[in-house]
Amino acid sequence: MTPSDTQPPRRGQTPVLDQTSQNVPLTVDDVKRIISQAQVASTDPVAVGLQIFNNLGDNITVFGDILRQALTDSSVAVDGPLSALVAAAQNITKIGSRVAVTNSEEIKTEIGGTAIKFKSLVTFDVGTEGGFPTVSNIQGAAAHKVFWFDITTIQLREDQGKKIVHVVTSGGARDFSLS
Repeated sequence: MTPSDTQPPRRGQTPVLDQTSQNVPLTVDDVKRIISQAQVASTDPVAVGLQIFNNLGDNITVFGDILRQALTDSSVAVDGPLSALVAAAQNITKIGSRVAVTNSEEIKTEIGGTAIKFKSLVTFDVGTEGGFPTVSNIQGAAAHKVFWFDITTIQLREDQGKKIVHVVTSGGARDFSLS
């Protein structure tokens, strides 16, 4: 490994996950177990989604068909804008905390009246920040409000007992109440 291999990508660069390591393909039962663990930890759909990515393990691959079958078998309804993402997912690879989602094509959808697009390759880091589940260093996702703004961080927060999704873009930050 060269020193540049261990450096995080510079802003604007698409990181390339190390494809030389052997990733373990997860089965439907593996993914169902991860979904079940996430559902035990929280009933909030956003928290469950973030927890699923955190619980995937290291050096894994989940093929889109496996993901869709596990969601169906687990009775997880994927409605609205997420349905387009799940339908287009070809595979998800996680190495350490870095996740890469390969979609069959660029996806455009709408969330709460805001146009959102996802490139055919979306990458991000999963973890916690300040005790809150966080998806950071996002590349390949953008929101449209007059201009397209890159989405860089999504964090589930709590404020006075209310769940909030904190979204940071290249144009600023905004909170969305889930309650």
